[in-house]
Amino acid sequence: MEKTLQLILDKLDSLDQKVNTMDQRITGMDQKITDMDLRFTTELKRQGDLIHQLINTVAETNIRISETNERMDAMETKVDIVINDVKEIKNSMATKYDLEYYDRMISEHSREIHKLKNS
Repeated sequence: MEKTLQLILDKLDSLDQKVNTMDQRITGMDQKITDMDLRFTTELKRQGDLIHQLINTVAETNIRISETNERMDAMETKVDIVINDVKEIKNSMATKYDLEYYDRMISEHSREIHKLKNS
């Protein structure tokens, strides 16, 4: 019976050592998980900060685009006015051919007036 008790005690010691080894491994794994969780939390915060920076940058860009669009609209209006003004000027101005015609007519009339005076 003593042998049996000794055998049981040896097996219990062996099991106790295995439990202690497993406990140490679980403690090590728990520490690794805690470290990973800390790194994950840190990275998640960093990513969140980057996303907020990106959101702010996009918002600023949208504001600038809106301002640029307003300026473009104003410029388009001014360009349309200038185009209409140029059309009016072009329609009402004398061309090179008109000036040549008037020059010939004035010269011809001057000659006729001169002939009439001298006759």
